[in-house]
Amino acid sequence: MAKTRSMTRKQSHGNASSRKRIKTCNPAWSDLNHDVLFLVMMQLGVIDFVAFSGVCNLWRLFSVSNKKDFMVSKPPMSISISTLGFKKGCYLKDYEGRKFKTILPHCGRRMICVGLTCGYLILLCKKTRDFWLVNPITRHELHFPVGDVPIVTLCIDYDVDRAILVFSPSISRWVFVVFDRFDSKIWFCIDEKREWTYVYTPSHIYDIFAFKGKLYTINYDNSLNEVRLFPTPKVTLLDLTNFLKPSFGHPMFVSSGENLCVIDRFSIYSHKEKKIQEINFSKMEWVPREKKKNNMHFL
Repeated sequence: MAKTRSMTRKQSHGNASSRKRIKTCNPAWSDLNHDVLFLVMMQLGVIDFVAFSGVCNLWRLFSVSNKKDFMVSKPPMSISISTLGFKKGCYLKDYEGRKFKTILPHCGRRMICVGLTCGYLILLCKKTRDFWLVNPITRHELHFPVGDVPIVTLCIDYDVDRAILVFSPSISRWVFVVFDRFDSKIWFCIDEKREWTYVYTPSHIYDIFAFKGKLYTINYDNSLNEVRLFPTPKVTLLDLTNFLKPSFGHPMFVSSGENLCVIDRFSIYSHKEKKIQEINFSKMEWVPREKKKNNMHFL
């Protein structure tokens, strides 16, 4: 924390020429001690944090620099999609029960929400099949036109488990990844590009997950694969020393901090003991999930 705040103070109180180009807020507020400002910020809710970052440029720089610390300290927010007149909107509800209503850009009657990834709602245009990813709080949007790309099944049944947004360090760009569980192709498109590319996996895909800068798939034969999109698309079958036990009818990825696990999707809705296996990458084997660990996160 101290290091982050120290770095932020250096950024905000840099050379004089930089400060002249930045529109600051009232001196009484802009000159607040940044340690105090950090403590105030950490007491805010998610919605108030957005308002906090919009006070002035200096506060925006401060909030952006400390956004990660803020977000990891807050529990998830619930979201519901509802019809507001003839436009699609959504309600956000924070952990204190406060509601926030917002109208989403490009959301008319021809748009449908098919999922959520990295804080973005995945919206699909029923007419053009184009994807729009919209942040419901900041309203930032990403557009991924499908055009003539034959992602037919994905666009017909609107399955929410078939699209994720990942950041590629090799090209420093966001990449939208979609797949069809009844096929073995993974389609992907770079932000602000119109070209779609695909790569084959050994068999049909159950689930896909981004973990520690890498992309993994779990397939119908319960095989684990690492997917590389750049510079050349490639799928590598990971040679694990054992198999998933007991057998998983419908495996899906979950994460818990520094660990990547696979859970049987059907067991989530059962009162019986959950089937969870953890991937030990150092030994390249499946290991039973320790019951004392929790805080499982779904993509």
